Amino acid sequence: METETDRKLTMQSREQDIYNNCKVLDITGTLLFRAGTRRLEWYLSRNLAHRIDANTIQLNFVNKGSGRQNEPFYLQEMQNMCTVCGSSTNLTMHHVVPHQYRKYMDDKIKSRSSHDLLPVCTLCHDKYERHAVLFKQHLSHCFSAPLEGVGWIERKDIGKGMRAASTLMSPSLDKIPKQRIDQLRAIVNEVVIQNTDLFSADSQALISQYQFGVGVWAEHSVLKELMSMDVRIRGPGFCAHGEIIVDVVGHHRTNSLMCDQCKEIAVAGVPALVASWRRHFVEHAGPAYLPNHWSVEYSCEQN
Repeated sequence: METETDRKLTMQSREQDIYNNCKVLDITGTLLFRAGTRRLEWYLSRNLAHRIDANTIQLNFVNKGSGRQNEPFYLQEMQNMCTVCGSSTNLTMHHVVPHQYRKYMDDKIKSRSSHDLLPVCTLCHDKYERHAVLFKQHLSHCFSAPLEGVGWIERKDIGKGMRAASTLMSPSLDKIPKQRIDQLRAIVNEVVIQNTDLFSADSQALISQYQFGVGVWAEHSVLKELMSMDVRIRGPGFCAHGEIIVDVVGHHRTNSLMCDQCKEIAVAGVPALVASWRRHFVEHAGPAYLPNHWSVEYSCEQN
């Protein structure tokens, strides 16, 4: 069976610059933070700011907080080049802390995510993601958090119907004994009539024309739709891999399967999980062009 590490991981590069390096000034002219052009347009379109130059706006109101004034990392001009090799072409935006984990973290941590969004070229991104997959697999084992998540529901009747429909659509159907064909048709009829609500409106209209579903096997569009259905669906108690890990770490729970590193992460909490991904990126990608003030131990919580 092909694994995630066997497949070619091809990253799609961005056509535009990763960083626009636009400036947002407070009413006194002090730099609050840097932002992209879309954010500048958001302020300007609401008459909340006026333009100083092509890449700078100044707020028209007294802001409540101090923005990023005390955080040099967020005030500096960022370079549009790969943080690993220094290339300025074929850049992607790399999530140092994968989104599948960060999206389950508290807002005070998610609001700091730009520290862990770094430009990486497609070649370096591909190389690193192979190591990242292995780390995810390691976390999966230590935290008893399957990569596919837990809480799936197996719809065995749909699977049975799919197999029957596939056989009935086979070009070699004429080689199958009539008795077996009749059995397959009966299976399709039963599965379709019991799961009519899963079909599209057009298919439901067709199905309704057949009393008790008898003969519905003749409708190829219905068979094709049945063949495309998912045998496994997420149940009401489904939990994703990242959700499980963030929950365990957030509640400082440990188990006997954990290695020493994962136990330390669980005991220390979510900031330690964030730091572990940063450390993994540094150790396995070997970035030689990290932005100034970027750090594994940089605070991941909003002040």
